[in-house]
Amino acid sequence: MTDKETIVKELKKVLVEDLFVSIPEGEIKLEDSIASDLGVDSVGLIELVTILEEKYGIEISSDEAASENLRTLDRLSSLVLAKIAARGDEPVVSESRG
Repeated sequence: MTDKETIVKELKKVLVEDLFVSIPEGEIKLEDSIASDLGVDSVGLIELVTILEEKYGIEISSDEAASENLRTLDRLSSLVLAKIAARGDEPVVSESRG
């Protein structure tokens, strides 16, 4: 079963490795703002949504992406976890992209 702690760890890795956030994974906090604290711009947020959809086999609607769900790591991890749970099966988590 995928839990929130696992999702958070994977999200931090995506932020650092794929979106080039300059803060080390170990220093990113759940309450950090993805945009202002971590410096992910609007294009980066779109890329983040795409990466998460591919990685977890979920779909994040434009309404969900435009809402508070992408404001903090805590909210984003909750959204991903809810999407995985709603799917009803265990995700195939890919280790790397591309």
